[in-house]
Amino acid sequence: MKTFFQVTASIALATALVPAAEATPGIQNGTINGYESVIVESGSYSAPDFITVFGPNGKEQITVTCAPFDWDSYGANTASFVDSIARSWCF
Repeated sequence: MKTFFQVTASIALATALVPAAEATPGIQNGTINGYESVIVESGSYSAPDFITVFGPNGKEQITVTCAPFDWDSYGANTASFVDSIARSWCF
């Protein structure tokens, strides 16, 4: 039979090993769907993230909330392009 301290230590270890459910806020430079991008993360799936992506028709600025999924954008790229970027980011 485990003692109280053994059970407490097991719970603490298990809790430390579980990844966080939310993203860490910050700025990411890289690519998304092969296009250069800068992403400002809110750190929460329910708060908006801001994506600047250099798409086939130039710069696009996207505001996306992953839960519930919703996006808005400003730029010359198509809605289907923006939707694919937003979905790639969220899912």
